[in-house]
Amino acid sequence: MEKYEKLEKVGEGTYGKVYKAQDKATGQLVALKKTRLEMDEEGIPPTALREISLLQMLSQSIYIVRLLNVEHVDKNGKMMLYLVFEFLETDLKKYIDSHRKGPNPMNLPPSVIQSFLYQLCKGVAHCHSHGVLHRDLKPQNLLVDRERNTENCGSWAWQSLYHPS
Repeated sequence: MEKYEKLEKVGEGTYGKVYKAQDKATGQLVALKKTRLEMDEEGIPPTALREISLLQMLSQSIYIVRLLNVEHVDKNGKMMLYLVFEFLETDLKKYIDSHRKGPNPMNLPPSVIQSFLYQLCKGVAHCHSHGVLHRDLKPQNLLVDRERNTENCGSWAWQSLYHPS
């Protein structure tokens, strides 16, 4: 993981910690999702492999957070898996809260709400077209690019496959 400089921890969940980091060669900001692997005779846990394969498939959509790289690191005999994502500054909950609080509280303009809902529907439709359900859609898992007013579905720990009949 010498390729990236960790800048700050930005989140922590059931499956690991997330850091804001910078690619030392390009200067690109990324999000590193660090997961400690409980290794057994079978190697990398199937849940981790499933998440990686789904992210690689789904992140071709502009409405899904992009998985850029996967790094497998042995740190003092403990296996760590880093998923390297595009970095998006905030989530939808924080974005909404930032508009409601502060010196000039205001609601989001209807055009922004409409745009976000459209993008969410497109992201969900993309997942469903590949037989994937997110199962944990909430404002905290919808990542927002403030500069472009775009959102992406993130946090894929609770996804599941389904087969449409």
